[in-house]
Amino acid sequence: MRKFLVAALVVGTLFPVHVFAADGSTMIPANGSHIEATNFYQVRMETFTVPSATSLISAVSGNKIFIGDRPSRTIWLATLGKSAITLERTITVPEPLNKYHKSNSIIDMLATKTDLFVIAVDGVDSSSTACGGARIYDFSITNLDAKPKLLFTSSPCVHGEIFWDARLAINGDTLYIAGGNALAKNDDGTFPGPDSQDFIEGDKFPVTNYFGAVSAINIKTKKSTLIATGLRHLGGMYYDATRKVLWESENGPRGGDELNIIAKGKNYGWPQVTLGRPYEFLESPKGVKSNSIGKSEAPIYSWTPSISPSTVRKVPITGEFAKYGSGDLLVGSLKGKQIRRLRISAKNTVLYDEPIYVGNRIRSFDIL
Repeated sequence: MRKFLVAALVVGTLFPVHVFAADGSTMIPANGSHIEATNFYQVRMETFTVPSATSLISAVSGNKIFIGDRPSRTIWLATLGKSAITLERTITVPEPLNKYHKSNSIIDMLATKTDLFVIAVDGVDSSSTACGGARIYDFSITNLDAKPKLLFTSSPCVHGEIFWDARLAINGDTLYIAGGNALAKNDDGTFPGPDSQDFIEGDKFPVTNYFGAVSAINIKTKKSTLIATGLRHLGGMYYDATRKVLWESENGPRGGDELNIIAKGKNYGWPQVTLGRPYEFLESPKGVKSNSIGKSEAPIYSWTPSISPSTVRKVPITGEFAKYGSGDLLVGSLKGKQIRRLRISAKNTVLYDEPIYVGNRIRSFDIL
């Protein structure tokens, strides 16, 4: 039976694990109601305690489950047995680089058979004169006690209160990092990160920029290459080896959530344009044109109203769930408390979008 580990956004000490498959005796409709359901899914809830955790993300390598508590820099290692999930030990992400940083939070993790890649960000208070940025650490799964390698440090270091978000994806020796550029905190209404439009207009743009951009990092040489710009608030990212495309999901300001295929040299619009609308309680950021894609790269698919998309994964071609959607994309939804199953055409367009109701805010999940 194909299983999915889903780490929901929680506050408190309970880390919920939802295991669901495509068949079974206890069934709920895919959309959480009794009408218009495309398929039916078994949903089973398991819980275990993670001490003093507040906001969790996960990564999976075989039967090893890494559970990161975003604010505390702590990562728990759990093992998945035949009938139980057991907490084994903890590891700690290195401290902030200097004493002026407010925090050092874990933003995303990605595990392979041999490595655990972790994004940590140095955040600062809005009143601080210090600046912040992102770093990627590479932990050896076979020797977790060894000092992790520092694989990437973002630049420029940015001042002001930033909305910290980032996602990782991998293709062989290439690790992709994407960071958001969601908030306008400067007094003149401009964005704290570099103006993403500079890249498409041919101006110089730092290859190690973290804000509003996607970069490719060679794991062996640590060399960074800028891929694309114009991103807002990252939800998920996944390299699809079959289709040879890099999928990215992101949150719009109010509606206008997007599913994108990231391509080299493309600009995806933010902060110039968005398919969403300004929030009623916030002044519209200067220079942002709502309900428009302008001359930027159009998304493959967009959600309005917002679903708050998160993790992106792909249904395997084998296993129990494959008979319902081999090769389909799965996109987590924080707001909808769902996983969305997207049928993708041969031309990489979305043919349909099926909601699978889970009942908790889905921040991260992996296929076991």
